[in-house]
Amino acid sequence: MYSSITFEKLADWIQGELNSVGDAKFPVVQISTDTRTLKPGDVYLALKGESFDGNIFLEEAVKAGARGVICESTEGISVPKIQVKDSLKALITIGESLRNIFKGPVIGITGSAGKSSTKDMVAVLLGEHTVSSPASFNNLMGVSRTLCLVEDSTQNLVLEMGMNNLGEIAELCHRFRPQYGMITNIGDAHIGKLGDQKGIYHAKKEMFEFLAKDIHSRGLALNADDLWVMEAYKSSFHHETKQDFFLKTYSQKEKTADVFLESGFMDPKTGFLNLKIKLNSETLEALLPIFGEHHAQNIIAAIAMVHLVGVPLPEIKKRLSKIRPASHRGEIINLSQDKILIDETYNSNPKALISSLQSLKKMTSHRRKILVLGEMRELGAYSDSLHEQVGDFLVDWIKKENPSICLVTVQGNSSKISDKVKTQCPQVTAIHLSSVEEAIEQVPGLTRSGDLLFLKGSRGVKLDLLLQDLK
Repeated sequence: MYSSITFEKLADWIQGELNSVGDAKFPVVQISTDTRTLKPGDVYLALKGESFDGNIFLEEAVKAGARGVICESTEGISVPKIQVKDSLKALITIGESLRNIFKGPVIGITGSAGKSSTKDMVAVLLGEHTVSSPASFNNLMGVSRTLCLVEDSTQNLVLEMGMNNLGEIAELCHRFRPQYGMITNIGDAHIGKLGDQKGIYHAKKEMFEFLAKDIHSRGLALNADDLWVMEAYKSSFHHETKQDFFLKTYSQKEKTADVFLESGFMDPKTGFLNLKIKLNSETLEALLPIFGEHHAQNIIAAIAMVHLVGVPLPEIKKRLSKIRPASHRGEIINLSQDKILIDETYNSNPKALISSLQSLKKMTSHRRKILVLGEMRELGAYSDSLHEQVGDFLVDWIKKENPSICLVTVQGNSSKISDKVKTQCPQVTAIHLSSVEEAIEQVPGLTRSGDLLFLKGSRGVKLDLLLQDLK
């Protein structure tokens, strides 16, 4: 956090009641919301929700070395305390106040798929002194916690902005004011909550609507290949944009785009991504240890964004080779007995899953492929049909190419995938398991030397537990 921020300053920001225990003018190094990861000298902020109450851990926080606490409790403790009526609102206010101080470029990234990976790539290409949202700190609480990571030396800020309902991205933009923005794509993630893709479109479009109206906005990176994104742009920017607002387009199809993917393919043996990218009249080439040809789109999106912000081409070229997959998002892991494991356990939605399977088709044919596919969540009334679409994709692949496949589906409606394969391709081993615990018991026994294992499912399925067991 900024060296000028004191505990007393936080009390002024959040208009809390400051007790008289000890010196409240100490500098705030960091704010922690979890006593398990709290470091000596941190300020502990006790969040309260429907199923948890951080206020019951105040003494534990003090014992762990908290120098001060922000809480809703009236309980007396031995360190300076700021008492508030709502600790979440206090955290958000701190985040907004820190945003008011920050003077560097602020980038907001949203999208149905790829926003986390793109956010991480943008951070790498921006270089040192960049703060970006850790993991999926992409709601009001998460973005506020990201702002708490900004230090005196921070030059760039990259914020991931997620949503479950209409109005959420608009609120994030209003509170944290990105100057540059991007919608990676508009797909079917969260379709169960928003009703249809039109609902997702309206929710994501809030990013562009903010940039179109805010006087401090500077530009956007535009996916020229996504019809919904293009429609959101045209709808939001139907008036002439101001002179100091800039646009960078990126595309895998349109050669006239500012950033054009000339070629992006996987090495069939290693799964590494081989790229050739045109930026203006220059060509960038890279071989990256990231699985999935869909990541090529994320990379050109990141290049468009950082070039828009002002990173010169030589620096982009230099930093491109440093890009790595985000945790559990296309990581390639070499196991014993010549096995390869592709880790996409972080999350899953229909568009992303089918894109990954399309890449998987291009991997070396001599390897047997063990596909462990977890249920895709938040699809609502579309869940059955969207899981069945994945089954149809696999059936088509099997019937056309006869690959060596073993399919394991885990939890809930993922059974729709394995049922399709079992019914139409009885020669393929296809089983459904009700829990990740069952998968931990059975999947290792299905593997043999030289296999290619692919794991992907929604976070709630917890396929990362199976991953740890396999590793």
